[in-house]
Amino acid sequence: MGWTFDARFATWALAWESHALVTAPTRLAHANIFHPTPYSLFYGPPGFGALPYFAPVFLATGNPALAINVTFLLSVALTAWALHVVVRRWTGFNVAGFVAACTFLSNRWLLWTMPPSAPQYSILQYFPLIILLASRVRVSAWLVPLVAFQSLAELLYIAPAVYTPLAVLALARLIRRDTRSGGRRLVGFLGLALLPLVPVAAGFLAVRGLTPHLDSQSPHAFPADVARPPLLFGVLGPTDVPTPALAVILLGGLAFLLRRRAAEPGVRTGWAHAALWAAVGLYIALPPRVMLHGWSLRLPQWWLPITRYWRPIERLGSAGLMGLSLLTGLAFAECARLVSRPAVPARLRPLARSALAALLLGALYAAYQLGRDPIFPRPPLPASYPLGVPLMPTSPLLAILRRPGGPLLELPADNIMQGAQAMYGSIFHWRPLLNGYASYWPEGFPERMALARRLPDADALATLRAETGLELILVHANWGEPRRAVWLELAARGGREDVRLLARDGSDLLFIVAP
Repeated sequence: MGWTFDARFATWALAWESHALVTAPTRLAHANIFHPTPYSLFYGPPGFGALPYFAPVFLATGNPALAINVTFLLSVALTAWALHVVVRRWTGFNVAGFVAACTFLSNRWLLWTMPPSAPQYSILQYFPLIILLASRVRVSAWLVPLVAFQSLAELLYIAPAVYTPLAVLALARLIRRDTRSGGRRLVGFLGLALLPLVPVAAGFLAVRGLTPHLDSQSPHAFPADVARPPLLFGVLGPTDVPTPALAVILLGGLAFLLRRRAAEPGVRTGWAHAALWAAVGLYIALPPRVMLHGWSLRLPQWWLPITRYWRPIERLGSAGLMGLSLLTGLAFAECARLVSRPAVPARLRPLARSALAALLLGALYAAYQLGRDPIFPRPPLPASYPLGVPLMPTSPLLAILRRPGGPLLELPADNIMQGAQAMYGSIFHWRPLLNGYASYWPEGFPERMALARRLPDADALATLRAETGLELILVHANWGEPRRAVWLELAARGGREDVRLLARDGSDLLFIVAP
């Protein structure tokens, strides 16, 4: 998977949560970054929904890179499998389920854009099962843990994508007298599923209370709240499925409408609910304001306070991706029925369905891999997947860093990538760390990093020591450290009265600050 600063953050967050849960659960919210800031885990997405997949691998091997890759790949595979299971249950066609899974996998956003750099967005495997359970008027209580686990994957983007279609469905059932009891049951289950989200929301609210100017304290710029066509397709977002899949949905949808009254109840239910999730998922992925030929339309979400925290709004479209994938599978089943009519010899029907599936999958592959989409052409993908190489640290300095002690500062600290790398390195010792990277930064963090960039200036060091209790400074002299020559000269002298060289590993210099 990609090894961006967001991937480093997600790996660090899950590693910290795994470590804290087995060592000091009460310290879970107060992670080791941005020292001495409390609730530092909640300055970014904690991704608790990925923990059941990450933690066992990490705790068994101590290898966070292996754990995050297993989490990502297993989640993608489980989501494809769940889509297959749901479509097969509705249609009775294995090949239709396979088509739904392939439609999901042919979305470039999934493997090339967001989830590889922010793995919490790959935790989508509960969506198909939620849709299946919610399609029954008498909803099973299993919906509660599924909704909770899916929402915990990402509270800001995925949780609204789960709750909004379910809220629409509950409202529709409450309006009708014959489904009103089922609507009340669904509302009750949704309320119960909110309970596990309360502690996470409390962590974010604590951060909001500690950081009065949080909206402006982010390393990332917020995009404009206005979008022009193409709004949902051709934008490398969750709803951007290849055009061949959309064509199949159109053709299969027409075939279904022509035989709707004669269709099996399960098929009718599948179409209704897949269409609901696709429509609502596509709608919530729209920006708060849409421009079309000079005409401006403000959507209702414009007035929601949460919109100020949404960056790429298309991240909300994960529900739309699930609905479109299910619709493609259902539509393929309708097309397969056309080639399975009595006029076709019985022995040729499986062959005809397989040929139809091969034709569709070939078109999906051409659009996905080669970029040959008839409406939204794109550059072809590379022949091999670009991989990052998160190495396991082997420096002898780790033996010192693992000793009980005070806070650590890693230099250079000039950009977010260096902060994210320092966080990833802290997985192997868990010392309190002055560095950090997240969606937002806490009060005082820029000022502390400004002091850090002045080091080894004596006044800056004294201020940092007084404010943070700084004990160790790890200087990576070959990481582009702008004061490299000063640090190397200081190391050659063994340090000075207020800071002395403790150990050295090549160009990595470890200094201890005098108490």
